[in-house]
Amino acid sequence: MNYIRITSAFLAATALCVPAYAQDVTIKVGTVVSGDHPENVGAREFERLVEERSDGEIDVRVFTDSQLGNQREMVEQLRSGTLEMTWVTTGFFGSWEPVLGTLEIGYLFDDREHAFRAFDGELGDEVANLVENHGVELLGYYEAGMRHLTNSVRAVEGPDDLQGLKIRTPRATYHLKTLELMGANATPMAFNELYTAMEQGVVDGQENPLSNIYNARFSEVNDYLSLTGHLHLTHMVLYSEDLWGDLSPEHQEIVRQAVLDSAQVQRDKVAEDDANLLSELEEQGMEVTEPDREAFAEQVAPLRDEAVAEFGDDAQKLLDLVDAARSGS
Repeated sequence: MNYIRITSAFLAATALCVPAYAQDVTIKVGTVVSGDHPENVGAREFERLVEERSDGEIDVRVFTDSQLGNQREMVEQLRSGTLEMTWVTTGFFGSWEPVLGTLEIGYLFDDREHAFRAFDGELGDEVANLVENHGVELLGYYEAGMRHLTNSVRAVEGPDDLQGLKIRTPRATYHLKTLELMGANATPMAFNELYTAMEQGVVDGQENPLSNIYNARFSEVNDYLSLTGHLHLTHMVLYSEDLWGDLSPEHQEIVRQAVLDSAQVQRDKVAEDDANLLSELEEQGMEVTEPDREAFAEQVAPLRDEAVAEFGDDAQKLLDLVDAARSGS
């Protein structure tokens, strides 16, 4: 009898230590771009994979077009445990981990394949180590894409043509410095404010991948597109650390693998857009120029030394990992 009482008490106490995971889970995913943008192609594939692999135990809801707030607001929602998932570029997260701004120095990556090798390898691991000190889990990497310039004033062939132009950038320090050294008057602004700002002449132009330029209808307010290719950016797919612990280990594995698998679909869509949208934008009336990229790259080269001077060995480590991922390294 005593044995039964002791055993029952022990089991009751042990049960208190076992996490109670909900069988039915809702994951909200917030993005700032339109529903047919490559980011949301990835989000819809993530949604499909998670719901299928969890046998419907996980319900994924994708909120596009800044419905849940701008990028900064959604990161803060992750950190406070009120939103499950979003993504931002490495440099944008520099507000919380400043050294990550180093990865948005202009002309740092040769092409998209170079970026994939870096972030799918040691650089990606190092970034995760830094980011996960700030209330988020980093689950994988989507492609933000190669960025080009547009404006409403004149064709841009080289640095001299950018002088005096107000060009919107994200709120990321070395991203902004890149545009300044390229010759522009860089103006930080949230993406969801950009179309109206260009329409009203608050800024003359902006820089983004072709998919963003097309899907946001920037050809309606900008006449000139310059294929500067000055930045290839990568999105970190982030999950709230507080809410990650609410998922069972099985659900965590489903979510993590779905991010990795959907990333390939998302990247394929970016490549498809890069191949097809230039002609679409020309048909919409944009004048396209292919500027002197080497001249722009020379202008921004000092930023590598500036980052090392500011962040020391931490920045040098990131730059070394980028260089190590170059083809033939």
